[in-house]
Amino acid sequence: MQKIIDAIKLSGLKEVYFGANGFSIADENSINDLQLGFSLHPDGTDLTGSNEGDWKKGWIVIGTDTVVGDPFFVDTNQPLLPVYTSMHGMGEWSAELVSASLPSFLETLSYLSCLSKQESARIDPDENTITDTKELSAIEKKLNEISGEKCYWKNFIEQHKEWVEEFNS
Repeated sequence: MQKIIDAIKLSGLKEVYFGANGFSIADENSINDLQLGFSLHPDGTDLTGSNEGDWKKGWIVIGTDTVVGDPFFVDTNQPLLPVYTSMHGMGEWSAELVSASLPSFLETLSYLSCLSKQESARIDPDENTITDTKELSAIEKKLNEISGEKCYWKNFIEQHKEWVEEFNS
């Protein structure tokens, strides 16, 4: 756990926003509380299991999606500490790869933060919102390169494009 906390601390990231989407990242003081409802019941009971769809031992929540609250978590059972997400409230956990490693995930978020320079999620696109499809395609390519994952970031950029189109029509 200390390796995870140190990496997050070194990144300096707390919240990152890109258009209507955002990532809230744990810090040393909040990471234990983030485990509640995932690996730990509020009464302290262990919620991890070995059945398909159970929260797995070794999954550590490091942040959440600011829109829907889905967790971003590290799989400490794998040496590169890949980062995953999963929709909550579905009755089971189906891990979707976000980044091949914790460092690449944090680098990806730093890249997004530098691009957007947002302090909160946008309800509507504004003059600073990236809307150019060629630029968004280049951003998607860079996100794929940094993270080592294509599917998640393709969907992320597609959602952004749909959000932009919704307000431009």
